[in-house]
Amino acid sequence: MPVFLISGNNENGKRETRRVEADNSQDAVRECEEQGLTEIVLHNDDAFAAATDLFGPQPDVDQNLTAADLVEMQYLTNFQLFLFYLRKSYWQLRWVIPVLILIAVYRWDQVSGPDETDYIMLGFLLLPIPICFWNAYYSLGRKYDRLIYEFSWGNWEEVLHQVARLRGKIPDFELSARAAVALAALDRFDEALAQMEPYEESDEVPRWMYLGRLSELYEVTKDYDTVIECMRQAYEIAPENPTVIIDYAYALTKTNRDSPLAAELIADAEELHLNDLVALLLKYFKGVLELNFRNYRAAEALFRQCEAELVPLAVNQALLQQIVDLNRGYLAVTLAELEEKEEAERLYQLSLPRLQALDCELIMDRYADAMRK
Repeated sequence: MPVFLISGNNENGKRETRRVEADNSQDAVRECEEQGLTEIVLHNDDAFAAATDLFGPQPDVDQNLTAADLVEMQYLTNFQLFLFYLRKSYWQLRWVIPVLILIAVYRWDQVSGPDETDYIMLGFLLLPIPICFWNAYYSLGRKYDRLIYEFSWGNWEEVLHQVARLRGKIPDFELSARAAVALAALDRFDEALAQMEPYEESDEVPRWMYLGRLSELYEVTKDYDTVIECMRQAYEIAPENPTVIIDYAYALTKTNRDSPLAAELIADAEELHLNDLVALLLKYFKGVLELNFRNYRAAEALFRQCEAELVPLAVNQALLQQIVDLNRGYLAVTLAELEEKEEAERLYQLSLPRLQALDCELIMDRYADAMRK
């Protein structure tokens, strides 16, 4: 069952963070409310929880990392992660270190200086440093980050290479979904569909999640009608899932279709409990919607708020860096519509490498049209 990370104040007024198993994020929050938790903050969304659930039980993680630890780790850079691991390791050794120091002092007093045994003890105390460095910079998680980085830049051949390297180490659905998008972008659509076919009726992969990932194949091939249809079907299956609602709304807004429905969907999502990142990204989605309604100043304010809050989180997060660039692209369109063309061009040039790499024609064409006015 998916696990959600939730913080809130308990009956004693103390802030705590919990792991909560539930079918979806809304049930998880309701369970915490029934247990008396107040001022609740949801830290992961349904898509992230469902994807993590595909890894199966992770006893090492459950035993060594608290829910608060997992929340803290979400947006750390590699170096910050190294320091985090190091702090955890030495905290676990907090009772061993004083004993080893006392033994060393006693031995030095007896043998007039350190010998081989003392160097072995010193090596034991220093051992966490290379282990933590490896985990922070070269672990499986970092290899997966490399895949996501290549994916976020549309380096499709390299994506396929990284997928092959990670087979058997990362859940097959995640790798197949990434490979399918890469194959579709390389005009190998039949192979892309073949990658997704085993999961169409899977008991392990939620149907709404499958449809959401399937829509990405059609997006890279510019089949926007099918993208919207995939998200419509996902919405029918999971109408109270904030991730699905917002993704459906975004599919409509970025193609500039049925803005009233998109507005209704976003309003519905805002009535639900959103995790902190989705609540932030919602500003970007609402900005696109306001742009479609030609409420340019409202759109500008939302895009600027999103950028200001998202940039610090995106330092080590490839997909968030991608959103930063897309947000800037839409902000450039907005400023062009407002005839602030110098600033629009500055922002557009910042986002252009990403837009070109991913062939974001919807933004690039829209910007060109706005600049011609």
